[in-house]
Amino acid sequence: MEPDKHFFIEGLFIIGVSVAAALFAVWLAGTGHRDDVLYRIHFAESVSGLAIGDPVKFRGVDVGTVKAIALDPADPRLVQVDIRLRKESPVKTDTKATLKLKGITGVVFIELDGGSPNAPTLLASTREGQIPEIPSAKGTLTAILDLLPKLLEKFSSIENQVTKVVTDIGGVTSEIKENPSLLLRAPKEKTAPADKNAPGHR
Repeated sequence: MEPDKHFFIEGLFIIGVSVAAALFAVWLAGTGHRDDVLYRIHFAESVSGLAIGDPVKFRGVDVGTVKAIALDPADPRLVQVDIRLRKESPVKTDTKATLKLKGITGVVFIELDGGSPNAPTLLASTREGQIPEIPSAKGTLTAILDLLPKLLEKFSSIENQVTKVVTDIGGVTSEIKENPSLLLRAPKEKTAPADKNAPGHR
């Protein structure tokens, strides 16, 4: 019985330590994010691929996460994204938010950029009780997609010109096949009209 009691006490001790460690980790995580700041971004483009919990980066450095994604109640053409950033994140009044594609996986994240040293912080410039809003800018991917129709139109125009040239060359080739003597004909030289006032002219 004595060994069984010993093992039972050891088991209770291990379970107690594990529970205490888990509670400490939860408490530590909670206190570590207690000072995080909620920001809001409105995107006029599709946020397909962006999900709650995805990272928010500032020049490639993780500074927060996405907390909520919804259509703007006042304007359904806009997507309202709430993000939570660490308090020390250098978000200024001229900081911009863009959507970036991570590799070719289709995973999208929010990238913050800009913020001159002399610009005031966005948090300090926002009225008390309001959520500070970071302006959005078109991402590179969206800009490329916007230019795609124009590029396709240009390629189509070039294709039509190439087709015309090939057709003309094909017509000339057919004529030469039917009448090879066309290659031997020299262009007729244009003779200048005789000058009536030239010596010897009657």
